[in-house]
Amino acid sequence: MTKAAGPGETVASLVGFEPTARCLEGTGPGTPIYRDTPLIQGGRLLLPNQPPIVMDGAHHQRLHCRQQEPLVTTLAEGLTAYRICAQAEGKSPQTIRWVTQGVGYFRDFLGGNPAIGDITGQDLRRFILACQGSTKYARHPTTKPQAVKLSPQSVETYARAIRAFFSYLNREELIGDNPMQKVKMPKVPKKVVPILDAKGLEKLLAQPDQKTATGFRDYTLMLAYVDTGARLNELVNLDEGDVDLDNGVFRVMGKGARERLLPFGLKLTKALLKYRVRFRPQPLANGRFFVSHDGRPLTGRRVERIISGYAQKAGLKGRVYPHLLRHTSSVLYLRNGGDPFSLQKKLGHSSLAMTRHYSELADGDVRAAHLKFGVVDRLGI
Repeated sequence: MTKAAGPGETVASLVGFEPTARCLEGTGPGTPIYRDTPLIQGGRLLLPNQPPIVMDGAHHQRLHCRQQEPLVTTLAEGLTAYRICAQAEGKSPQTIRWVTQGVGYFRDFLGGNPAIGDITGQDLRRFILACQGSTKYARHPTTKPQAVKLSPQSVETYARAIRAFFSYLNREELIGDNPMQKVKMPKVPKKVVPILDAKGLEKLLAQPDQKTATGFRDYTLMLAYVDTGARLNELVNLDEGDVDLDNGVFRVMGKGARERLLPFGLKLTKALLKYRVRFRPQPLANGRFFVSHDGRPLTGRRVERIISGYAQKAGLKGRVYPHLLRHTSSVLYLRNGGDPFSLQKKLGHSSLAMTRHYSELADGDVRAAHLKFGVVDRLGI
């Protein structure tokens, strides 16, 4: 039987280096480490066959304070690991694109493909400052740079993507300490959520020629966004089997791969039925509900152009896009007497945070009405 380490002998003196904290999980002072249970991390043998070692409390504490060496050495390796894991976890393509784009900009800022171990929180702070002084499309391959600076929302989005990436590496134990953990995100000014009023909606919905197949499809599609408050891709990706006219619900797949039932009203039910029976072409490949004139699925970009084109035709000021219709639908729902909790469930929000913004807008309308029609202010006193 082999003997324990003698006086003064440590793990480091026996193997030439100290094992990391991760490989000592479940051990404590007085725990023997035997040669028939080698310690392995990431496929690397951290403790070769040696006589069993009994650690005292002080040495065990020192081992747990040892910083783990990174298993990925460069940003490129980290991005590859992130993509594989994120796809395996079922994260949406939009989320993966958001993280990889932000980290890609950060990598370019640092000058190529730096070593993970050389990156610090100060690098992210320098990146944030550089973005705040940068113009839109400064390095875009196809779009010309604009004189307008990057919005605070864009800068914060890039910074959050980078921090999420390093948090992932730390969570998966591909790096030791997370250098971005203490970096505060830049503040984003709180802006009033833009919406259309009822007259603006009526003008928009009056633009399509409902006597044609394409016009009636566009009318029905915009009506669906306004009535349900759905996200852009939730309606774009609707299959025919997801439209339940008998019960008045769409079955949609929202963020985080969360499926929900989205109710709609009687006017939209009538329009959907008419579109399906009279105007909808036979789909070519899949069973998408909203399709082009030749049966091909509509894309999100195509829907954005459709809505924007009708808005310009109606003479509406500012950008009009599907998410603006979602904002408008939410605020008008509350104005008409709906409650925030049912709105949260309808919109597919995981918390009331965003729904609270819509409530504040609705409350603002109440104040505006009071300033206009308040009793005391109209008295002759």
